[in-house]
Amino acid sequence: MTNNIDLSTGGDPVRVLLVDDHDDLLAMLRLVLSRRSYAVVTASSGREAINMAGEFAPHVVVSDLGMPGMNGLEMMSQMRGMSELSPFKAIALSGFDDACDTASSQAAGYDAHLAKPVDFDSLFAMIDKLSKNQ
Repeated sequence: MTNNIDLSTGGDPVRVLLVDDHDDLLAMLRLVLSRRSYAVVTASSGREAINMAGEFAPHVVVSDLGMPGMNGLEMMSQMRGMSELSPFKAIALSGFDDACDTASSQAAGYDAHLAKPVDFDSLFAMIDKLSKNQ
């Protein structure tokens, strides 16, 4: 996936790292978030996201949980343990949204849990809320 950063809005946009193994969803989310003036980069795996996080210094990570290889829970646990990363907030995206799934994502280090299919207004509101509480 191409990791274009949209910084056309001036100022200091909220930096969002999107992580999902489904390229179509990743591209759609990137487009929608970029249109909201967020600076967005994408990663299609947990390992790629970890490698990009130090360089990009995201304010917010938005990640799928069910990815092959390193899933979103493992990825977040590792990212939270990396002292070289700037403080960031994280939103889990999952097809599952019961209390057990939410508890698992919180235990791994996510600050919020949203169910798929993604409600864009809820995602925008959560990114805005979390990025202001840094």
